[in-house]
Amino acid sequence: MQEQIIAMICEIKEDAQLANSLNEHSNIMEDGGLDSLQLITFVLQVEERFGIEIDFEQFDFDLMESVTTFCNYISELQKTAPV
Repeated sequence: MQEQIIAMICEIKEDAQLANSLNEHSNIMEDGGLDSLQLITFVLQVEERFGIEIDFEQFDFDLMESVTTFCNYISELQKTAPV
């Protein structure tokens, strides 16, 4: 899942070389360099790819402090997602 998240960031940023500098400890917002519009695009793609729904009103942006933390959050949402 971490590799998929990193690949999605690179796709949104249109920078394949970005993958060389991102890892499981990378901050999605700062290291990924997503602006607000790119962040929305990223979240929508994550929802679609992993079959989850992220509530922006209650979302804690601290979950984006690392790719690992965000992946753990996605995994938890997948456990409670309707089938």
